[in-house]
Amino acid sequence: MNKLLEIKNLSVSFHTYLGKVEAVRDFSLTIHPGETVALVGESGCGKSVAAQSIMRLIPSPPGKIECGEILFEDQDLLKKKNKEMDRIRGSKIGMIFQDPMTSLNPTMKIGKQIIEMLKKHQRLSKHEMYRRAVEMLGWMGISNPEKRFYQYPHEFSGGMRQRVMISIALICEPKLLIADEPTTSLDVTLQAQILDLMKQIQSKLQTSIILITHDLGIVAGMCDRVAVMYGGQIIESGPIGKIFKAPSHPYTKGLLSSIPRLDWEKNKKLIPIGGTPPNLLNPPKGCAFCARCDHSMQICAKKSPPMTHVEKNHYYSCWLSEKEKSL
Repeated sequence: MNKLLEIKNLSVSFHTYLGKVEAVRDFSLTIHPGETVALVGESGCGKSVAAQSIMRLIPSPPGKIECGEILFEDQDLLKKKNKEMDRIRGSKIGMIFQDPMTSLNPTMKIGKQIIEMLKKHQRLSKHEMYRRAVEMLGWMGISNPEKRFYQYPHEFSGGMRQRVMISIALICEPKLLIADEPTTSLDVTLQAQILDLMKQIQSKLQTSIILITHDLGIVAGMCDRVAVMYGGQIIESGPIGKIFKAPSHPYTKGLLSSIPRLDWEKNKKLIPIGGTPPNLLNPPKGCAFCARCDHSMQICAKKSPPMTHVEKNHYYSCWLSEKEKSL
């Protein structure tokens, strides 16, 4: 299968007064056309930094992409000049940010913010841009889009503002959509509506999606594959069915044990993961999960484990796999 996006050995750090924060370490991920891949993990594990690196939005200073490749349609985005990236952002790669209220300009009408993207990337008449924007708002399930086109963000509810953000991200029909916690500030009903909307749009446009979230329930209903991040690294990745039914990494098992499931017995207790995530100012030499793992061995603290192939497209990074091989 062709690769739309291939990230190889990406490392991103931030130089602060306290020292160098290694936010993303040796990160590799592949996205194929038309598929939805989730990036999951605790807050601070590097999900958003990895996504912003794809868009080349890491502020420098203090941020710095130390090494790696980000190949989009076989072209390395890290070698692109700023003007070349400006042509790619919005037209070929769209992004939905976490908070729609702070992402939208409160002083500009909604319609003007949507057609800004069309002005930048496509040569259309004013009437055609208006038509496309109104049509997109209608697609998003916003009633009376002709009127809404001339309103300001404060006149929209949280769910409607998120729909506007999706409209801006998709108006130029990009091949890749990065959705960074797109439903965090919404209630459960609105979450379901927004996710269903994203599925419909993906089906129409055949857009690939990278979904960044910490909600495994959303992942189960939305995605084809999942990559689990911890301490700035991907520690397990594979198809949704395989990861949920037979997780291999102790951290993934801990995540799944800490959320309720419909098929559990009535009085079964949730099992939290003890301890705290590693300090990325001074990341551990070995496995990042070592200090919180019930199965840790001496080698776990000394050396980073290799990525082990479980079965087709399912990999995880843990020394337990090497121990099992030797038995």
